[in-house]
Amino acid sequence: MAMAMTASRDRQDASPFLRAAAVECPPDFIALAQNIEPRPVAFVRATGRANLETARDAFAAGLAQPILVGEADQIAADAAAIGWDPTVVEVIDADGEVGAIETAISLVQDGRAAGLVKGHLHTDVFMGQIVRRSSGIRLDKRLIHIFAMVPSNGGRPLLISDAAVNISPDVETRTEAALEMARLLRSIGVHHPRIAVLSATESELPAMPSSVEAALIVAAASEVDPAAAYAGPLSFDLAVSPESAVIKGVDVNTQTGGVAGYADGLIVPDIVSGNVLFKSIVYFAGGLAAGLVVGGRVPIILTSRSDPPSSRLASLVLAQLYEAEGQISS
Repeated sequence: MAMAMTASRDRQDASPFLRAAAVECPPDFIALAQNIEPRPVAFVRATGRANLETARDAFAAGLAQPILVGEADQIAADAAAIGWDPTVVEVIDADGEVGAIETAISLVQDGRAAGLVKGHLHTDVFMGQIVRRSSGIRLDKRLIHIFAMVPSNGGRPLLISDAAVNISPDVETRTEAALEMARLLRSIGVHHPRIAVLSATESELPAMPSSVEAALIVAAASEVDPAAAYAGPLSFDLAVSPESAVIKGVDVNTQTGGVAGYADGLIVPDIVSGNVLFKSIVYFAGGLAAGLVVGGRVPIILTSRSDPPSSRLASLVLAQLYEAEGQISS
């Protein structure tokens, strides 16, 4: 009784801005990948309810061919607890965190896995093995993390980078993030991506390095990919709100190439601003965060313990789309 009263009081005292998290991945987002042949994806240390529910649902939806890597006995026990028979997919026995990620990397090296999903292991172990040159997964390009923030009721996602991997990315890293973001946007059907490079102002101010760097990123990305529209520096409100653009007297088309007020993606100055932004959308707007690490040999889904199965499933959709776009481009 005391615990129930405490929980009730906690809910009453919580921020009034909090919104319920998205329970399911919107059908229109899942539909984006349903005409793509499912590819084999290694779930690294695939124990625990959330990991196995994701594998089960992805397999049922035709989004992936899961390969469950980890302690086979534990996988079987955890799968039984959710009423799923894991023998409908491939299960590979591997001992411990290091054993699981090393086995999964060998699957990628052998061409048996086209993606990696972090399961029940520490991020430093998972990514630490991946970024080693001997893994063959890290290429000459930088590894970039991109979130696709999916509205809970469906609709056009908003992309954010980098909110999970690069702590204080330099101009070159953020330029690569902008280019990878344009590719990912095209994969979800946005043929003319509009990407805003954020700062706290729309003016280049030497006292605010992110504003000066934003202009450099826009110039570099535009030279490589002129078919996309890049603009910056832009403040957050100017990037996403048409009304703010009007109030501030910004000519959307001539000054920002159609980006201001209508950005499909946001390049943030650092991991702190990106982390705050994506979590604000999750907790204050009920958005679903689908995340992907790109720039390597295969897409990597870097899950968090707090991620619901719906978020993990949306990330698999994103991985399928990204891989398919790469095949078309090549």
